[in-house]
Amino acid sequence: MPIPSRGQIFKGSVDKVRDTVARPSLDTFYEVKFSFGKYTEWLGALPGKKRTQGTDFMTKMSLLCTQAEIPGTSFVESSAIGHFQGIQETFPNLRNFPPLNLAFYVDADHVILEVLETWMTYINPVANGVNSPRAYAVFNYPEDYKETLHITKFERDTFIKESRGSVYQSDMTSYEFVNAWPTNLTSMRVAYGDSNVLRCNIQFAYDRFHTTFNYPDVKRRPVATADGLSSKDILNRNQKDRLDKIRRNKLIKEGINDIEEGRRGVLQNGEPYQNIPKLSNLK
Repeated sequence: MPIPSRGQIFKGSVDKVRDTVARPSLDTFYEVKFSFGKYTEWLGALPGKKRTQGTDFMTKMSLLCTQAEIPGTSFVESSAIGHFQGIQETFPNLRNFPPLNLAFYVDADHVILEVLETWMTYINPVANGVNSPRAYAVFNYPEDYKETLHITKFERDTFIKESRGSVYQSDMTSYEFVNAWPTNLTSMRVAYGDSNVLRCNIQFAYDRFHTTFNYPDVKRRPVATADGLSSKDILNRNQKDRLDKIRRNKLIKEGINDIEEGRRGVLQNGEPYQNIPKLSNLK
Protein backbone atom coordinates (compact mmCIF):
# COMPACT_ATOMS: atom_id res chain seq x y z
CA MET A 1 0.00 0.00 0.00
CA PRO A 2 1.49 3.39 -0.96
CA ILE A 3 2.34 6.01 1.62
CA PRO A 4 -0.37 8.65 2.27
CA SER A 5 -0.58 11.37 -0.33
CA ARG A 6 -1.45 15.03 0.21
CA GLY A 7 -5.08 14.40 -0.71
CA GLN A 8 -5.43 11.75 2.01
CA ILE A 9 -4.39 14.07 4.82
CA PHE A 10 -7.42 15.61 6.56
CA LYS A 11 -7.48 19.37 6.04
CA GLY A 12 -11.17 20.13 6.69
CA SER A 13 -12.71 22.29 9.36
CA VAL A 14 -13.58 21.09 12.85
CA ASP A 15 -17.30 21.29 12.02
CA LYS A 16 -16.95 18.32 9.68
CA VAL A 17 -15.63 16.05 12.44
CA ARG A 18 -17.52 17.53 15.36
CA ASP A 19 -19.90 14.57 15.68
CA THR A 20 -16.93 12.19 15.67
CA VAL A 21 -14.62 13.83 18.19
CA ALA A 22 -17.41 15.13 20.44
CA ARG A 23 -18.69 11.63 21.37
CA PRO A 24 -16.00 10.03 23.55
CA SER A 25 -16.81 7.04 25.68
CA LEU A 26 -17.00 7.73 29.42
CA ASP A 27 -15.60 5.25 31.92
CA THR A 28 -18.44 5.74 34.41
CA PHE A 29 -21.12 4.00 32.30
CA TYR A 30 -20.79 0.26 32.83
CA GLU A 31 -22.30 -2.63 34.75
CA VAL A 32 -20.91 -5.91 36.01
CA LYS A 33 -23.31 -8.86 35.97
CA PHE A 34 -22.63 -11.96 38.03
CA SER A 35 -24.36 -14.70 36.04
CA PHE A 36 -23.80 -17.43 38.59
CA GLY A 37 -25.29 -20.82 37.81
CA LYS A 38 -23.52 -23.01 40.40
CA TYR A 39 -23.79 -20.92 43.56
CA THR A 40 -25.89 -23.61 45.22
CA GLU A 41 -22.74 -25.75 45.23
CA TRP A 42 -20.24 -23.32 46.70
CA LEU A 43 -22.36 -20.74 48.55
CA GLY A 44 -24.82 -22.96 50.37
CA ALA A 45 -27.39 -20.92 52.29
CA LEU A 46 -28.29 -17.72 50.46
CA PRO A 47 -28.19 -14.35 52.25
CA GLY A 48 -31.69 -13.37 53.32
CA LYS A 49 -33.77 -10.68 51.63
CA LYS A 50 -33.29 -8.47 54.69
CA ARG A 51 -29.53 -8.48 54.22
CA THR A 52 -29.81 -7.89 50.47
CA GLN A 53 -32.51 -5.20 50.82
CA GLY A 54 -35.15 -7.12 48.91
CA THR A 55 -32.94 -8.11 45.95
CA ASP A 56 -30.79 -11.18 45.32
CA PHE A 57 -27.12 -11.24 46.28
CA MET A 58 -25.94 -11.10 42.64
CA THR A 59 -27.86 -7.86 42.04
CA LYS A 60 -26.38 -6.39 45.20
CA MET A 61 -22.90 -7.32 44.04
CA SER A 62 -23.55 -5.59 40.71
CA LEU A 63 -24.71 -2.41 42.43
CA LEU A 64 -21.74 -2.30 44.81
CA CYS A 65 -19.09 -3.05 42.19
CA THR A 66 -17.40 0.34 42.06
CA GLN A 67 -14.54 -0.48 39.70
CA ALA A 68 -14.01 -2.95 36.86
CA GLU A 69 -11.79 -3.45 33.84
CA ILE A 70 -12.33 -3.83 30.13
CA PRO A 71 -9.98 -6.73 29.43
CA GLY A 72 -6.96 -6.70 27.23
CA THR A 73 -5.17 -9.63 25.64
CA SER A 74 -1.75 -10.48 24.29
CA PHE A 75 0.11 -13.13 22.33
CA VAL A 76 3.22 -15.12 23.18
CA GLU A 77 5.53 -14.74 20.21
CA SER A 78 7.70 -17.27 18.47
CA SER A 79 10.52 -16.23 16.16
CA ALA A 80 11.52 -17.80 12.88
CA ILE A 81 15.04 -16.87 11.84
CA GLY A 82 16.47 -17.36 8.38
CA HIS A 83 20.21 -17.34 8.99
CA PHE A 84 21.12 -17.43 5.31
CA GLN A 85 18.48 -14.90 4.23
CA GLY A 86 19.14 -12.48 7.08
CA ILE A 87 15.40 -12.25 7.89
CA GLN A 88 13.66 -12.69 11.23
CA GLU A 89 9.88 -13.01 11.52
CA THR A 90 7.61 -13.37 14.53
CA PHE A 91 4.41 -15.40 14.77
CA PRO A 92 1.78 -15.81 17.48
CA ASN A 93 2.16 -18.94 19.57
CA LEU A 94 -0.23 -18.63 22.52
CA ARG A 95 -2.91 -16.09 23.46
CA ASN A 96 -2.85 -14.78 27.02
CA PHE A 97 -5.79 -13.38 28.97
CA PRO A 98 -4.81 -11.14 31.90
CA PRO A 99 -6.55 -11.38 35.28
CA LEU A 100 -9.77 -9.46 35.88
CA ASN A 101 -9.68 -7.02 38.80
CA LEU A 102 -12.87 -5.82 40.49
CA ALA A 103 -13.43 -3.48 43.44
CA PHE A 104 -16.47 -3.44 45.71
CA TYR A 105 -17.89 -1.18 48.36
CA VAL A 106 -18.37 -3.38 51.42
CA ASP A 107 -21.96 -3.28 52.63
CA ALA A 108 -22.88 -3.03 56.30
CA ASP A 109 -24.43 -6.52 56.12
CA HIS A 110 -21.11 -7.93 54.85
CA VAL A 111 -22.82 -9.84 52.05
CA ILE A 112 -20.00 -9.04 49.63
CA LEU A 113 -17.36 -10.40 51.99
CA GLU A 114 -19.43 -13.49 52.78
CA VAL A 115 -19.96 -14.40 49.12
CA LEU A 116 -16.34 -13.90 48.08
CA GLU A 117 -14.82 -15.58 51.14
CA THR A 118 -17.24 -18.53 50.94
CA TRP A 119 -16.44 -18.92 47.26
CA MET A 120 -12.70 -19.07 47.88
CA THR A 121 -13.11 -21.37 50.87
CA TYR A 122 -15.11 -23.84 48.78
CA ILE A 123 -12.28 -24.02 46.23
CA ASN A 124 -9.86 -25.21 48.92
CA PRO A 125 -11.84 -26.24 52.03
CA VAL A 126 -10.32 -27.48 55.26
CA ALA A 127 -11.26 -31.04 56.14
CA ASN A 128 -11.21 -32.93 59.44
CA GLY A 129 -12.13 -29.87 61.52
CA VAL A 130 -10.88 -26.31 61.15
CA ASN A 131 -9.30 -26.19 64.61
CA SER A 132 -8.01 -29.73 64.57
CA PRO A 133 -4.21 -30.21 64.59
CA ARG A 134 -4.76 -32.95 61.99
CA ALA A 135 -6.74 -30.72 59.65
CA TYR A 136 -5.84 -30.76 55.97
CA ALA A 137 -7.04 -28.96 52.87
CA VAL A 138 -8.38 -30.44 49.63
CA PHE A 139 -9.39 -28.96 46.29
CA ASN A 140 -12.88 -29.27 44.86
CA TYR A 141 -13.57 -29.96 41.20
CA PRO A 142 -13.28 -26.85 38.98
CA GLU A 143 -16.61 -27.52 37.26
CA ASP A 144 -18.31 -26.95 40.64
CA TYR A 145 -16.99 -23.43 41.29
CA LYS A 146 -16.09 -21.83 37.95
CA GLU A 147 -18.69 -19.23 36.97
CA THR A 148 -19.54 -16.69 34.26
CA LEU A 149 -19.17 -12.92 34.60
CA HIS A 150 -20.31 -10.15 32.25
CA ILE A 151 -19.15 -6.56 31.92
CA THR A 152 -21.40 -4.36 29.80
CA LYS A 153 -20.21 -0.99 28.53
CA PHE A 154 -22.87 1.55 27.54
CA GLU A 155 -23.02 5.31 27.09
CA ARG A 156 -25.00 8.26 28.36
CA ASP A 157 -27.53 8.13 25.51
CA THR A 158 -27.94 4.34 25.37
CA PHE A 159 -31.22 4.31 27.31
CA ILE A 160 -32.57 7.69 26.15
CA LYS A 161 -35.14 7.28 23.41
CA GLU A 162 -34.52 10.69 21.89
CA SER A 163 -31.00 11.87 22.65
CA ARG A 164 -30.33 15.57 22.43
CA GLY A 165 -28.86 16.50 19.07
CA SER A 166 -28.13 12.89 18.11
CA VAL A 167 -29.41 11.07 15.07
CA TYR A 168 -28.94 7.65 16.71
CA GLN A 169 -28.41 6.00 20.08
CA SER A 170 -25.24 4.36 21.27
CA ASP A 171 -25.48 0.60 21.54
CA MET A 172 -23.85 -1.64 24.12
CA THR A 173 -20.73 -3.80 24.18
CA SER A 174 -20.58 -6.86 26.40
CA TYR A 175 -17.67 -8.99 27.61
CA GLU A 176 -18.39 -12.52 28.78
CA PHE A 177 -15.74 -14.12 30.99
CA VAL A 178 -15.85 -17.90 30.78
CA ASN A 179 -14.97 -20.15 33.74
CA ALA A 180 -14.06 -17.33 36.11
CA TRP A 181 -12.97 -17.98 39.69
CA PRO A 182 -11.41 -15.80 42.43
CA THR A 183 -7.66 -16.01 42.92
CA ASN A 184 -6.73 -13.12 45.22
CA LEU A 185 -8.86 -11.28 47.78
CA THR A 186 -6.65 -8.46 49.06
CA SER A 187 -6.48 -7.36 52.67
CA MET A 188 -8.58 -4.39 53.82
CA ARG A 189 -7.10 -1.92 56.24
CA VAL A 190 -9.22 -0.68 59.14
CA ALA A 191 -8.03 2.07 61.48
CA TYR A 192 -9.21 4.69 63.93
CA GLY A 193 -9.41 8.24 62.68
CA ASP A 194 -11.30 9.59 59.69
CA SER A 195 -14.06 7.27 58.53
CA ASN A 196 -13.98 5.97 54.98
CA VAL A 197 -16.10 3.50 53.07
CA LEU A 198 -14.51 0.07 53.28
CA ARG A 199 -13.51 -1.34 49.90
CA CYS A 200 -12.39 -4.81 48.90
CA ASN A 201 -10.42 -5.73 45.81
CA ILE A 202 -10.50 -9.15 44.24
CA GLN A 203 -8.78 -10.71 41.25
CA PHE A 204 -10.33 -13.33 38.98
CA ALA A 205 -8.76 -15.84 36.64
CA TYR A 206 -10.70 -17.12 33.65
CA ASP A 207 -10.17 -19.28 30.59
CA ARG A 208 -11.14 -16.73 27.91
CA PHE A 209 -13.61 -13.97 27.16
CA HIS A 210 -16.08 -13.39 24.33
CA THR A 211 -17.01 -9.93 23.10
CA THR A 212 -20.27 -8.79 21.55
CA PHE A 213 -20.03 -5.35 19.98
CA ASN A 214 -22.70 -2.85 19.03
CA TYR A 215 -25.87 -4.65 20.05
CA PRO A 216 -29.04 -2.80 21.13
CA ASP A 217 -30.37 -5.30 23.68
CA VAL A 218 -30.69 -8.99 24.47
CA LYS A 219 -33.78 -10.90 25.53
CA ARG A 220 -31.95 -13.85 27.09
CA ARG A 221 -29.80 -13.48 30.15
CA PRO A 222 -26.57 -15.46 29.70
CA VAL A 223 -25.98 -17.94 32.49
CA ALA A 224 -23.48 -20.61 33.45
CA THR A 225 -24.98 -24.05 33.98
CA ALA A 226 -23.88 -26.85 36.23
CA ASP A 227 -22.46 -28.77 33.26
CA GLY A 228 -20.14 -25.89 32.34
CA LEU A 229 -22.00 -24.52 29.32
CA SER A 230 -21.62 -20.84 28.48
CA SER A 231 -24.40 -18.69 27.05
CA LYS A 232 -23.20 -19.27 23.49
CA ASP A 233 -23.15 -23.03 24.09
CA ILE A 234 -26.71 -22.90 25.39
CA LEU A 235 -27.93 -20.93 22.38
CA ASN A 236 -26.14 -23.30 19.98
CA ARG A 237 -27.60 -26.32 21.74
CA ASN A 238 -31.12 -24.87 21.62
CA GLN A 239 -30.70 -24.12 17.93
CA LYS A 240 -29.49 -27.68 17.31
CA ASP A 241 -32.50 -29.08 19.20
CA ARG A 242 -34.85 -27.01 17.05
CA LEU A 243 -33.18 -28.23 13.85
CA ASP A 244 -33.37 -31.85 15.04
CA LYS A 245 -37.06 -31.42 15.75
CA ILE A 246 -37.65 -29.97 12.27
CA ARG A 247 -35.77 -32.87 10.65
CA ARG A 248 -37.69 -35.40 12.74
CA ASN A 249 -41.04 -33.89 11.78
CA LYS A 250 -39.96 -33.87 8.14
CA LEU A 251 -39.09 -37.56 8.27
CA ILE A 252 -42.44 -38.38 9.85
CA LYS A 253 -44.23 -36.38 7.18
CA GLU A 254 -42.28 -38.14 4.42
CA GLY A 255 -43.13 -41.51 5.97
CA ILE A 256 -46.83 -40.64 6.01
CA ASN A 257 -46.66 -39.61 2.35
CA ASP A 258 -44.95 -42.89 1.46
CA ILE A 259 -47.74 -44.83 3.20
CA GLU A 260 -50.38 -42.81 1.37
CA GLU A 261 -48.70 -43.51 -1.97
CA GLY A 262 -48.44 -47.21 -1.11
CA ARG A 263 -52.12 -47.32 -0.17
CA ARG A 264 -53.11 -45.76 -3.49
CA GLY A 265 -50.83 -48.20 -5.37
CA VAL A 266 -52.43 -51.19 -3.69
CA LEU A 267 -55.89 -49.92 -4.57
CA GLN A 268 -54.88 -49.47 -8.18
CA ASN A 269 -53.61 -53.08 -8.37
CA GLY A 270 -56.82 -54.33 -6.80
CA GLU A 271 -55.05 -56.06 -3.90
CA PRO A 272 -56.09 -55.88 -0.25
CA TYR A 273 -54.23 -53.47 2.02
CA GLN A 274 -55.15 -54.69 5.50
CA ASN A 275 -51.50 -54.84 6.53
CA ILE A 276 -50.87 -51.16 5.75
CA PRO A 277 -51.17 -49.11 8.98
CA LYS A 278 -53.83 -46.47 9.25
CA LEU A 279 -52.83 -42.82 9.57
CA SER A 280 -54.75 -42.55 12.83
CA ASN A 281 -52.41 -45.14 14.39
CA LEU A 282 -49.27 -43.15 13.55
CA LYS A 283 -47.83 -41.02 16.33
